[in-house]
Amino acid sequence: MENIRIRKMRHEDIPEVIKIEKDSFKYTYPPLLIMQILSSFPEGFLVAEDERSKKIVGYIMGIIEWGHGHIVSIATSREYRNRGIGSALLKELEDILFKKYNVGYIALEVRFNNREARRFYYKRGYRDKRLLPRYYEDGTDAILMVKKNPYIKVSNIPVVVSMW
Repeated sequence: MENIRIRKMRHEDIPEVIKIEKDSFKYTYPPLLIMQILSSFPEGFLVAEDERSKKIVGYIMGIIEWGHGHIVSIATSREYRNRGIGSALLKELEDILFKKYNVGYIALEVRFNNREARRFYYKRGYRDKRLLPRYYEDGTDAILMVKKNPYIKVSNIPVVVSMW
């Protein structure tokens, strides 16, 4: 991850984040939602910046809901994939949510048929919680994945998923 810096997103980064989003996903979040997430929880919106070109090459959006973390989206530019940028973004957001905000767990949804993304999360300690039938607008199923806060020593933190 040479010459890549993780930092908080700024409003002027929005066009580059939208470009990465459109390049990474068939169905994308609307720009208004991206701006709303940035405004409502700026600490949870991080970007990876190539320090030489000053280009945004990846991002992660996270929020806190019901006292727990939720990863909304994460993506890396095609030409920068498989360099550890996604892992670095995820680790940075986990540190914010787990250490600073002491959330009990972080949840996310991933397409059931996206094996590459699921492997990415499994390697980082996320586990399948339940199937979400027809979760996406095209009717595709999702898997709700969860990672418990490793810094909380209580082993029976309840994972409440009724809001999904």
